[in-house]
Amino acid sequence: MRVAAWEHFLNDQSSWPAASRVTEGTAPRDTTSGTTFTKRKRMSQEERHLQILQAATKIIATKGFWGMSLQDIADEIGITEAALYHYISSKNDLLTMVLTEAYDTPDADEYNASTATLTDCDGHRVCFYPRYCLNIVLFNLQRPQMVQLFSMLYGEALNPEHPAHDFFVGHHRRNWELVRSMNWALPPGYTEERLHHVFTLAMAAMDGLQYHWLADGSVNLLEEWIRFSDQIFPASEWEGLTDPSEYDAATGCLLPHTLHGADV
Repeated sequence: MRVAAWEHFLNDQSSWPAASRVTEGTAPRDTTSGTTFTKRKRMSQEERHLQILQAATKIIATKGFWGMSLQDIADEIGITEAALYHYISSKNDLLTMVLTEAYDTPDADEYNASTATLTDCDGHRVCFYPRYCLNIVLFNLQRPQMVQLFSMLYGEALNPEHPAHDFFVGHHRRNWELVRSMNWALPPGYTEERLHHVFTLAMAAMDGLQYHWLADGSVNLLEEWIRFSDQIFPASEWEGLTDPSEYDAATGCLLPHTLHGADV
């Protein structure tokens, strides 16, 4: 492994950023355990909404959208199915709520960029793509249920009749638009097209590793991703551009390493 700054993530989970730390005693891939909630009285509208959202996330991650029923949600939180309709209008409405409020939130984007970015000696904000990808893995380690939710729905949504079909068709495009908008420190000769190829490769590799991790409790997702990183971002090209910790002010301005540096 080339990046010394990544060693402590493997050796000591307490060194993981708080946003991605798995609480002690949590089985990272156990998303099918018993009822999550106990019945409460006088729950506020906001509390009930959150309870429904959490229950739906858990059950869809386990059964998928096609296999889930509204009765499943009602049973999980201890109310009748009729009472559930006071908070949602349909099964499709529930799915939209899960995707927009639980899965597709700005928290991950903000975290993934936060420790992958630095300001160089000339004041330019520059991002390091290999570290950005590592941050995605670190963030997902704390939310295996969301990873399973994505995996389950992504397979189902290959069917054009699935209500989440358009969401998943556009998922890669939305992520790419975010990535291409950022100021990456890249090896010499990189073009936007080549960055897109590396982005596509990295995301496909990450999805495959996460499926393996969900299915096999012996898989160390972080360790496997770091090994993959050595192949996707070879040292012969990416040395000094892998992690912000590799930057030395003596190196000077990083702007020439970005896609738009030649235009400045």
